[in-house]
Amino acid sequence: MNSLKKRYKNQTLKWLLIISFPFQFLITRSEEFKNSSFIEFYNDNYLSISNLRNRFFSFFTISIGDILYFLFTILLLNYIYKNRSYYFNFKTHFFLDILALVSFINIFFQISWGLNYLSKPLETKLNINKSYSVEDLEKTISYLINKTNYLHQKLSKSDTSAINFPFNKKEAVLMLEEEKIGIAKNSLWSNALCYLGYSGYINPFTNEAQVNKRIPMINYLTTIAHEQSHQTGIAREDESNFLAFIKTTSNSNEYIQYAGYCFALRYCLSDLFKKKPNNAKIFLKDISQGVIKNFNESDQFWSKYQNPIEPFFKKIYDRFLKINNQKSGIKSYSEMVSLLVFDLKKHID
Repeated sequence: MNSLKKRYKNQTLKWLLIISFPFQFLITRSEEFKNSSFIEFYNDNYLSISNLRNRFFSFFTISIGDILYFLFTILLLNYIYKNRSYYFNFKTHFFLDILALVSFINIFFQISWGLNYLSKPLETKLNINKSYSVEDLEKTISYLINKTNYLHQKLSKSDTSAINFPFNKKEAVLMLEEEKIGIAKNSLWSNALCYLGYSGYINPFTNEAQVNKRIPMINYLTTIAHEQSHQTGIAREDESNFLAFIKTTSNSNEYIQYAGYCFALRYCLSDLFKKKPNNAKIFLKDISQGVIKNFNESDQFWSKYQNPIEPFFKKIYDRFLKINNQKSGIKSYSEMVSLLVFDLKKHID
């Protein structure tokens, strides 16, 4: 009798999850819900809401989220294997069970972090005009080149030498530690991330900032800052990139500042290459050869891991971002340029 009641409850829960699945998408895509006071409260108070979780997981230097991902995968595959005969004979039940599981994960994802995707963008909050002229972009690039060259000259013995950072990655993590969110953590799956083309990610369930420990230091620093901005409830990739620039360039350590300026300069140059390639080539001549070598260090690292699988996973991630209110998908990373142009005007004009 008790087993029948338990089975009935399980079936009821499963069907509730299945039926609610399409409504989850309808609600999170509703303009009324996006503009609701609930979403505003959730985003404005996310750091306070997630404070207990942040404190708990910050006690562990190892990535608990990565371990949980691994255990969940093993348990799921084991469950499917044990019930393979049942699922083989009742394929519809297999599909429904998977759908119920996806529905549950999506609810958990939205509550724990995903609703941050629905917050108003920074340009709306600050009344920023995202359009900018080529002239404004070129002024921004000139400013960034001057700052980057200055720091390179100060930190390097030679204009033609790449910057070697005088600290290791463990020290870098501590140098960028945030009191309210703790430290970033090296991903246990860093080798796999290299082949997938990812520098880092936020675990939405544990709110841990995960960084690919294999990437060059110049990328490692800005990736930490980027993922930490996600920890505070900033979901949009352009805004997280922009805040990574702000955090690194305002750091007291000049090596970290250098990484931040290189980061911004590359994005702005890439944008100019799309608009005015000949102009971009002229700007390249003004950049110190040592800075160019640091750029090449990053390019050479990623070229070692190019493979046929990477574009496939990039397309999946691009689709994921578009589903979650980022219309430009992966291209949204480069949209930080408009925020840079707007912010740096106060230093240029």
